[in-house]
Order: sequence, then C-alpha cells, then structure tokens
Amino acid sequence: MKNILVVPCATQVGVEQYHSLKYNKHFKLIGASHNDTDLLYKRFIKLTASKEDPKFIQELKQIIKQYGIDAILPAHDDIQYILKNEPELEAVVIGACKETVNICRFKSKTYEQLSSNYLLAPKVPQWQKFVGFENFNTKLPFLKPDRGQGTRGSFLWSKAKEHLLLEGEYLQCEYLPGYEYTVECFTGINGELSYANPRQRTAITNGISEVAYITNDSLFYEIAKLINATLKFNGAWFYQMKRDSDLKLKFLEVGARIPGASITSRLNGVNLTALTLYQHFGYKVDIMPQKLVSYVKRQFPKYKLDYDTIFLDYDDTYVYVIDYLKTLDKQIIIITRNTGILDLPYEIIRVGEKELKSDFINTQMQVNTMKPIFIDDSHKERADVLQNCNIPCFAPEEVEYLNM
Repeated sequence: MKNILVVPCATQVGVEQYHSLKYNKHFKLIGASHNDTDLLYKRFIKLTASKEDPKFIQELKQIIKQYGIDAILPAHDDIQYILKNEPELEAVVIGACKETVNICRFKSKTYEQLSSNYLLAPKVPQWQKFVGFENFNTKLPFLKPDRGQGTRGSFLWSKAKEHLLLEGEYLQCEYLPGYEYTVECFTGINGELSYANPRQRTAITNGISEVAYITNDSLFYEIAKLINATLKFNGAWFYQMKRDSDLKLKFLEVGARIPGASITSRLNGVNLTALTLYQHFGYKVDIMPQKLVSYVKRQFPKYKLDYDTIFLDYDDTYVYVIDYLKTLDKQIIIITRNTGILDLPYEIIRVGEKELKSDFINTQMQVNTMKPIFIDDSHKERADVLQNCNIPCFAPEEVEYLNM
C-alpha cells in the first residue's frame, strides 16, 4: 500500500481525489490543508505555513518524512507549481513534468506555446499583456489573471472601475461569449494520448463545472492530440475552450493536473486519479470507457440504468457496498475467488484462480432472463467482464450513484 498525500485536500479537486480512491486497497490517503478539520479525510493534517511562506516547503518535507509519503497528489494549480519547482519534491509530485507545469500555470506562456503549433494557433485567442487602464485596448475587453485558473479574478472592461487596484499580472483578451467546454485527457507512459472526454459546461461556480453534458464531437479529440504533441504530459490533464461571437472555438487554458469535475469520466468507468497514480508507480494502465452517463450534476450525480441483478465481488468490495446495495431492491449474486466459508444470505458463485468471472456470468445470463451489472474492486476483473459480457461494470467507489 502506498501513502498518498493530497494537498490541499479541501479543494474541489481534493474532494474528487478522495471519492476516486476512498475504497482503493492500494492507496492510503492522507489529507493536508489549512482548514481546522476535514469532513472526508480521516487522516488529516492541518498546515500552519501559507504556501507563500518559505516554511511551507519545510513543513511538507517533514510530513513526507513522518508519514512515509510515497507520492503527492496536488489539488491546486499553485501547489502543483510550487512543489514541481522544488528539486527535492519534484519527483514525488504526480503528473506532468516541471517544464509543462510551468507553462500551463501562466496563460501567456500557454498561448505562446500553443501558437508554436500552426494547427493550434488559429484557436489561440487574441491577447496582450495588460500594462494599465490608460493604455487599454478596448478591442480586447476581457481581463484575466495571467497566473490563475478558470474565470476567477476575470472581468470585462465595463467593470473596470470596480477593479482599479489589481494585484499580479493580467492579460487583455478577446471576449468569448459562447459555450464553454472542458476536455478531460489522459496521456500514457510513452507519451501517447489514450483518452479525451469533452463535456459542455452549462453551470459553473468558482471555476468548477456544476452541470456537464458529454459531447461526441471528434474535433476535441483531434485538438487534444495536437496539444499532447506540443506539451509533455504524464497521466491526467485537461484543457478548456470557449466559443467566440462567431461560434469558433478558442482556448481558455490547459491544466497539467487532474480536473476537479472529473467525476464525469469516473462515472463512465475512467478513474483519472487512480489511473494517474498507477502509471506514476510504473504500472501499465488500460482505459476502459463505458457509455453510462451523458449528463452529470456534480453535486447530485446519479446513474439511470435499467438493471435487476448485481454480480458482486466479495474480497475488498462487499464490505464497502453491501449496506447501500440492500436499499436498491435488486437480486444480488456473490461471484468470488474466495475459498473460505461465507455465511451470506445470497447466492454464491465460486470461481477458480484460472477461470474467468465473465464465463460464469455469461452462463447465468443464458440460463436466466436478467439485466445484470457487475461490481468489483479489481480493474482486471472489470476489464474481463466488460469485454466478454458487455454489461455495466463498476468499482466500489461508484456504487453510491446507482439509482434507487
């Protein structure tokens, strides 16, 4: 088991990382933030030094030593940027290399880098560095922090009088009034793009998508491939675009970390947090997207599936989900490689070490009329059943979203 430090764990990114790993037997989560307490992380450390304080790095190094931390999951862009630029911590922070993180942290560097690819250049918005209201270019009426995320701290020229005291560097950009999109991506260990999930953001709070619709437009995948060829990623990352007044897509930003609303991918069988960690520790990962949801409310996610039977693994799965599954009023069949005595009120199917669970499920489906789903903590077992039975497959972390 690897000890994983999530910092700062109180962000929406930290919340998603918790829900992505809360039942994972391979990772022990430890959260750290400046809050007094945390409602999710049972193992929680309160940070005392602000991220701007030189003592912040020393505090984290002490935590790493004391708790035997194997990797850090950054849950904020600034934390990722600070830690990737600390030589002693760079290798412990999962995700993209320092060079890519340093580009993505600044919109000006991102736009310059993307413009170097002639196919991406037309999608870079018009922009210039803000040098003062007295020299303001009214053709670029939107101000946004160069070092920032989402739309936080951004505003229109028409609101300029409310923002006369600006801290940090700003960019003047063209105003993009159209629909906004986030594309969640995954880059394999050899640098190949292996996944891109575009979603339209229809409700946004503090830069986090509250309501998302998945779109099947292949253009977003092609753009992801071009970005991936321009910047070096490792594991999960994302980019955001918005339509201009002519409905043309223009870039907002590229993020070198796990996106905060990646539950959209997770509900479709792609756990970006877990996959990034597995890859960080040298495991080959396979992406197995399922088409289970096309619309997600982040705070109230739910599957809407027509099923009547649940094939349920026992080891490292049953104990986490059975109380919830009892409320669903579905037939439960335990399918397990466990050879011990199981005193359970359910039908039990025993599977040998060299046998496939999918063969037993297919036999049951042929004999009985059923619409089943499969729940197992093992990625390998889910891959087998998904490929050979073509039924919805879930990790324990997603069970709470099954419809009642």
